[in-house]
Amino acid sequence: MMTESAEAQAQERSKASRQAGAKVPTLLAFGDSNTWGYVPQRDEGLTRYSRYDPSVRWPMVLQRAGLGRFRVVEHGICGLVGGLESGVARFDDGTSRAAIDHIRGVILANWPVDELVVMLGTNDLAYPSLSQPEIIAPKIAATVLAALESHRWVGGKLPVVTLVSPIPLGHRVVELGITEEALTRSRQLAPVLAEQARLNGWRFLDAAHVGELETVDGIHWDVSHHRRFAEMLGHVIFT
Repeated sequence: MMTESAEAQAQERSKASRQAGAKVPTLLAFGDSNTWGYVPQRDEGLTRYSRYDPSVRWPMVLQRAGLGRFRVVEHGICGLVGGLESGVARFDDGTSRAAIDHIRGVILANWPVDELVVMLGTNDLAYPSLSQPEIIAPKIAATVLAALESHRWVGGKLPVVTLVSPIPLGHRVVELGITEEALTRSRQLAPVLAEQARLNGWRFLDAAHVGELETVDGIHWDVSHHRRFAEMLGHVIFT
């Protein structure tokens, strides 16, 4: 956490930048339901898509902690799959499930992007063709590389990438019909994603450090996960 003195200094720098007409850098937070802010729940009835308020969601917590040093754009889609090829699978409304079909457009819409934070992989575990971590990780990396290529096409300095490994699934997913094998594979994502980050010269963060998923569904984050992850990411980006 920032001290009062550091916070005051950051506020003064932010104020001076605005007064000088300086550009505020853009940070794009891209991911699935835990970037979108899905509230953990077991009932898939009328409240199926309950979403946390912006005051809770980690991208907006990060923006407040940044005190004007970044404009944070949150782009999370529930059920998004990081390793799918373009157009391979779709949601019921026809929208593509493949992250690659979304990330390039959002990069262009918010160009220039200075920081790109990508957290994917949980939904990949449900696809037989992607279920192994050593298959998932390079495909997620390819999705990120496609986004960087779109940014390069427009021009300018490429964004700094932070690749995030999601918190492994919690034990309650077994009660929802998810196998113990998937639970184990979710714990194996971090090292292979870390290797992809190393190979590409990106930052890497393991979200497992913010705590286990003991929520009611074992998939989605509670308020404390969002807060602690924003603090961990902010420490990397703002210091």
